[in-house]
Amino acid sequence: MNAAPPILPGLDIVACAGEGGMSTVWKAYSHRLGMFVAVKILKPELMSNSEDVELFVGEAETMKKIDHPGIVKCYGLANAQGLWYYTMEFVDGYNFGSLLQRKQHLSEDDCLGICESVSVALDYAWNTQGIVHCDIKPDNIMINTSGEVKITDLGLSRIFAQTAADQTAAGASDQVLGTPAYISPEQVFGDVQIDCRADIYSLAASLYHLSTGRVLFPGRDSSEMMRAHCDNAVSAADPRTYNPGLSLGFCQLLEAMLVKDRSARIQSWKDVYAMCRDVESGVQFMMRDTAFPSSMKIG
Repeated sequence: MNAAPPILPGLDIVACAGEGGMSTVWKAYSHRLGMFVAVKILKPELMSNSEDVELFVGEAETMKKIDHPGIVKCYGLANAQGLWYYTMEFVDGYNFGSLLQRKQHLSEDDCLGICESVSVALDYAWNTQGIVHCDIKPDNIMINTSGEVKITDLGLSRIFAQTAADQTAAGASDQVLGTPAYISPEQVFGDVQIDCRADIYSLAASLYHLSTGRVLFPGRDSSEMMRAHCDNAVSAADPRTYNPGLSLGFCQLLEAMLVKDRSARIQSWKDVYAMCRDVESGVQFMMRDTAFPSSMKIG
């Protein structure tokens, strides 16, 4: 990126830390907080689009509701110098998408550690605020220099009522939210009644990629990928095809998280966490009822 560093009140911009389709992220020193922060700035060309502004502001407001060490913290939202921006926790580390570009795959132990950390953080977000991230993927999971896993980029997150009556009253949506390689079937369908089980599916799709070096449905365009998540006749190969060192228990965990019918999927983050700990203990599970197809099959 060649753009000049922005000048914002109370912030000394140090360097560009990244750029996405909607925003740029800068490392800066905050005089108010007395520490380094990350500053996420909506791109100037999007400032006149009310939907883009609403999405950006919504991300900051959602992050401000969550106070958990496993989720990047938002310190404040502002509009100055004609720019919308917010300051957030600066993570001195890297995301797992970039790590995967340098390594063939991650170890099972590393993947289980990621799974446990994300489970604890998103269990907090769901049970305290009703928040569904909607875009869990390797690029949105970071690790700092102390080895702490952090979830970032809540730009697609939504706050959902946890009662059926409230969800029904919300109406239907035709907007697909998520990244095709990791999106849950219910997100593809545009179901506004999604809950934490959508993130559970996306985390498993991410772990499949991290543990094998391959996405669930490679060689397809975005539309074909999304159809594959929903088609009961389509499933990805056993992860041990690509990484023979993976345990049966770990593969069973992924298969259970990737059930296409969410009513037969693992039902809560606490259940995911408990199954992770069982896998670490060497537990193997009873084979799942094949009447409920998964996006990944064992054997």
